[in-house]
Formats: sequence, C-alpha cells, structure tokens
Amino acid sequence: MAAGQNLYTPGPQNSPYGLLNTNAQGSFYGAQSGFSAQESNLIKKAIKEAIFDAAPAQYDALKLAFAQAPVEKPGDEFEYLEVNFGRNALEIGVAAGGASHAAVVAVPGAQVTQVVTLVASALAYASIDLIISYADGTEGVIQSIAGNNITIGSLTSSGLSAVTTGDTFAIRSTIEGDGMDTFSVYQRTETVTRYNYVQFFMRAKRWAKVELQKFINLGTTDYLDVDKKQKMKQLRVDLFASYFNGQRGEYQIANGIIAKSMGGIYPTMVDAGSLSANPTLSGLQTAFEKLAFATNFKAEGATRFIYATDEMCYEFSKIYKQPGLRYAPNNEIANLNLKMIELGTQKWVLVPCELFRENSVFPDSWKKRILCLDIETIRPVKMKGLPTYEVATTLDRRNNGTRENYQDWYCGAQLSLEFNNL
Repeated sequence: MAAGQNLYTPGPQNSPYGLLNTNAQGSFYGAQSGFSAQESNLIKKAIKEAIFDAAPAQYDALKLAFAQAPVEKPGDEFEYLEVNFGRNALEIGVAAGGASHAAVVAVPGAQVTQVVTLVASALAYASIDLIISYADGTEGVIQSIAGNNITIGSLTSSGLSAVTTGDTFAIRSTIEGDGMDTFSVYQRTETVTRYNYVQFFMRAKRWAKVELQKFINLGTTDYLDVDKKQKMKQLRVDLFASYFNGQRGEYQIANGIIAKSMGGIYPTMVDAGSLSANPTLSGLQTAFEKLAFATNFKAEGATRFIYATDEMCYEFSKIYKQPGLRYAPNNEIANLNLKMIELGTQKWVLVPCELFRENSVFPDSWKKRILCLDIETIRPVKMKGLPTYEVATTLDRRNNGTRENYQDWYCGAQLSLEFNNL
C-alpha cells in the first residue's frame, strides 16, 4: 500500500501511536525483552554530546612529578656519579673470644690499649692516628691495624669502654704531633656509579577511511576528540607509573624486538638500600619521625614531599593536628594548593596521590605505601634530539597516495630519571 495518511482509533493501549511506542531505534526500553514497546526511525536517541570523564580527578601528583624540565642525555643509556659524605662509622665485628670486647680500666698517668675487631667493610675507613668516639662518649686513637683488628689507645689517665658486635665508632678527627716526618691518613675520594635507561612509550588507534568519515559525518557525540584525549591521559599514566615503579632492565617485546625499561623511584631506592620502615598505623608517627631526622641532609627549612594516597595523607593530618600551612612553591607550575606540615626545622608537603590506590596502575601494596622524597634530587631525563612527547597521524591513501586505506593516530613519549642521594 502506498504511504499516505493512516486511519487509527486513539486510545491509551493497542494503538500504533502514543508514548509507549515513541522510542528511538536502539532504545534500551524498546529493546527490553517482555515489554510491548515499538521503535521508530522518526526520532533519535537522546545522547549527551559531551562524554563524561569518570576517571578520578586527583592526579595533581602527575604535574608535580613532571614540573621540572628534563635533563638531556646523548643516548638511551646513561650513568652518573655521586660522592658521598666522605666518612663512615666503623662497625664492630665479632671478637675472637665472642661478641663483646671488654672494657679497659684507666691507669693514672698512663695510657691503656684495647684491641677491637672491625667488620671487613669498615677497614677501608680506618687509619692510624684517627681519633674515634665510643657510643658513651669515650674517646681513643687508633694506634695500629692488623688484619681486622685495630689497637686503640686511650687518653692519658683514662680507660676504654666495653663494646659489642654491631656497635659503631664515630670518627672524630685526625691528629698530628709536632716534628713528625710522615703522614698517617691518606685518602682518595671514591665515587658511586649509578645508571638508568631511557624508555620509549607508545599508544595508537587505527581508523579505516570510510569508518572515520562516517564518524565525522554522523557522530552523535564528541567521541573522536575524547578518544584522543584518553590516549594522551593513559600515556601520562604510563609515564607516572614507570616514573615511580619502573623496573630497570630489558624486555623482548612483539616480533622479538628488544627494548629497554627504565628504573623508577621506588625500585631504585630499594636497590640502593634507602632507609625504610614497615610500621602499623599506630607506629606511623614514630617510624616517620625517626626516618625523617635520619635523612635530614637538606638545609634548614628546606622542603621534602610525602607521596601517598589521600587516605594515608589523612593519617598524617590526624597525627599532626596543627593547621596545615599552604605550600607556596617558587614555580607556579607546582602551585597545586598542597598542605605542608613542619617537623622541627623540616618542612614536609603532603601530595595526595590517588593513582597509588588504582590497582590497574600499581600493585595493591601501593595503597598503603608512603614515599618521602626530595624532589630536587630527582630529575626526569630524555634523549637529546628526540621530543619528550610526540603526536602524529600516519599517511593514508586518500590524501597522500599510499596503499594504506586507513590512518593510524598515535601519541608517544620517552622518559627516564636521574636520582641522587638515594
């Protein structure tokens, strides 16, 4: 029958018209099994044009981590040297007769001596004519070294205290007498060599020629733009996860290609033996303060950062109940309205990092992990001559005369880090 006017009897049910049958094609209601609804191609689905991004917005830690300009290196592997403090405590080993070295009683008007065994690694820092301090404040001078044993001479009319395995001597100073014709303490500076690899990252999408044009002509939302932004966001998350938790090494990836993987902050700290603790929440304050003061190498009033989930940052807020100060950085890039707590002369900035709780990015153990970092000692690294980020579209048949009847859109990056004073 030719299309034209259709005669019908109005009514709430069994009518071809009315709200019940006014459903767009593809309607969830119209497609529901058991319902009596019909669909019509005369109306379209109500789709909000802007697609909502449901990912957490608390990614400020990304901005702070990458606020520094990257250091350029000529290759994809680099090494760097450090000079440590230059003196080490002398750790006491096991004595010939047991764990303890007995005290030596003072003799008026004379010196007394004590033979103490050091651990092998401490011998590199021991020399004759070094004044050393015992834990209780007693002092002595190293008179001779034989094997792992040092002979310590006391001050005149003073004794020497008992020590045991695991105790340490502090090095107070050298000492020289008048008229000597020899030098006692010879020293060369030793360096620590560290290295890392530059890792390359890539995410892409492919559109066939007609498929892409159909989305451009008939798309109901801003999906094409959102899709690109999501690729970029996931690339930044790749960088962030690698910056904090990348394992340095080599992978064999698709088609047998070998690729280098960067070492991130946490694995690098673990490999270097950085100070750490594993407290319960009730022991958090004691553990944090002990480690904070043990690693307080910065100038008075300098700032360090606490990276943790919002939940763990809240635990610090409960511990330090004084009102948080506003962190005011010199660089507006890092002006993220962060809060700062003061501990003695130290300043600690809390950086909520909700990505630590996202188990698609970090292992579950990171939900409770707290990293206390000096950002000034950590610098992002890139290879010279290549961009840090790159975004491009490949050639296609329609516009460039190639055989490929599709386009690949991709975003890539490169990243590594240089971490001093671990």
